[in-house]
Amino acid sequence: MPLRLMLCSLIVGLLAGYGALAFRLLIAEVQNFFYGFRSELVVTETVSLPWWQILITPVIGGLIIGVFLKFVVHRRRAHGVADVIEAVLINRGKMKLRDGIGSFLVSATSLGTGASGGREGPVVHFGAMLGSQIGQRLRLPSKYYTTLIGCGVASGVAASFNAPIAGMFFALEVVIGSFATQAVAPIVLASVIGTVVSRIHIGDFPAFIIPNYNIVSWWELPAFALLGITSAVVALLFIWSMGFAERTIDRFKIPEILRPASGGLALGLIALVFPQIIGVGYEATDSALKEEYDLTLLLSLIVVKTIATGITAGSRIGGGFFSPSLFVGAMTGGAFGIIAASVFPEISASHGLYAILGMTAVSASVLGAPISTILIVFELTGDYKISIAVMVTVGITTLITKQLINRSIFQVQLAMRNVDLSENTALRYLKFRQVRGIMDREFTEVPSQTSMLELREIISNTGHDKVVVFNPDDHSFIGRIEFADLKPHMFGDITHDPATAGELAIRNSPVVYPDSSLKQTLSLMTKTHLECLPVIDSATKTRLVGLLHYSDLLREYNEALLHMQNIEQGKKASEGSL
Repeated sequence: MPLRLMLCSLIVGLLAGYGALAFRLLIAEVQNFFYGFRSELVVTETVSLPWWQILITPVIGGLIIGVFLKFVVHRRRAHGVADVIEAVLINRGKMKLRDGIGSFLVSATSLGTGASGGREGPVVHFGAMLGSQIGQRLRLPSKYYTTLIGCGVASGVAASFNAPIAGMFFALEVVIGSFATQAVAPIVLASVIGTVVSRIHIGDFPAFIIPNYNIVSWWELPAFALLGITSAVVALLFIWSMGFAERTIDRFKIPEILRPASGGLALGLIALVFPQIIGVGYEATDSALKEEYDLTLLLSLIVVKTIATGITAGSRIGGGFFSPSLFVGAMTGGAFGIIAASVFPEISASHGLYAILGMTAVSASVLGAPISTILIVFELTGDYKISIAVMVTVGITTLITKQLINRSIFQVQLAMRNVDLSENTALRYLKFRQVRGIMDREFTEVPSQTSMLELREIISNTGHDKVVVFNPDDHSFIGRIEFADLKPHMFGDITHDPATAGELAIRNSPVVYPDSSLKQTLSLMTKTHLECLPVIDSATKTRLVGLLHYSDLLREYNEALLHMQNIEQGKKASEGSL
């Protein structure tokens, strides 16, 4: 199987590499159709465009996306890195072809018509989907799906950014969540393949061509540390603003099909003044690194790019967060550098150096990936001479954000979808299982006025003691009879026993519904110490449809634990065979 896995990783790497290349070309073609140019030099090219074209293009793109999301894409939103993490942790590595292709097209349309996002999210999702589909189509054991997803992610990132080492680490650090040795070899191979594809068709050069910057004095280390603190604040505000934008747009109750277009209108208005926010924003980021922007513009772009990215995400237009976090970080570092140079001109390096540091620090905290982000920035810039300054700044920024929220932008997105990565894997599995799957449908219903004599006859014919009482007028559930309460009435002469089933029923018991999650139900039963819960029909809220036994719930939890343990053992076994 390891040899077969390596062959599959090669195929995934090749497909994901060409997928990343196709995504770039599709963005360029969409952009050319609507704006009239294919170049990533958006700021330069839009100068000659009429204002109405800049304003209306994101609106048209939003209308197209709204229709596509409503009728094609699952959950009515473009998928990204958070969905890949969810697939790995919750869905056992299974991803749908339809979602991958749909999100691919939506995001390309989004970025080509002026949305403020990045290429990395859609490329990562598409590459991961390809890896998952290869595993499913070839009927490989499910324990290999995660590795193949990592292969697709690594190849996509490597091809998109011409950064093979960073592509590998991004897949391991962000998506898989560990540096498990059994996954390294296939992911390395896929990352190399993706890089080769990119270099054959695009060329071997970094994304940003910048002058050589050097540290003027080691007395600048306190300034680097202070930039780390500043970058942490910016990263925290950036992460918070994404959720705030989502909640704010929700309040307007915009029809789902028009939601992307309304966001496109807001983006078009911003772009009239700040065309730097259009698309991935590489030209603006490059200009900050080359010290071409003044302090006022740098500070303004920090704010407007954050707002624009929030609108893009909240409107569900599509796009990733990597490029926007690089953009905001570069502006933050550049502004900080200008201020530092005005205070200590003799010992301060060029503010272009601080732009690199800020770019790395902010994106590391936003993505929750300090190692891979450092490597990506090194490979994007081709400058390794400033490694100490980068590590100081990133280390402080990461430490602060970890202490305050301990969540990346992707984990925040998952938390908004009720996916908590801090709980153990078995509980997370139970969260997405419903009561209807294990509830007991075998029980005996009796009317509330049933006498003890009649009840004994019923129980003797059924062979069990799962008796529930209902109101004969509307068939609504009243309560359940415990065998301990029933036992004194069942033996001896009960001919003249005045008790009825309704009088013995346990009333006001907590209830659950067929679609209640097993995780919530386990918590409820543990707190109340109940051995059985009535399951009430979700539609009527009155009729009993089943009984949930604590023993069955514990059995399901234990099976989940064993399943996760078997997966880990399978990984270790494959590691040994590799």
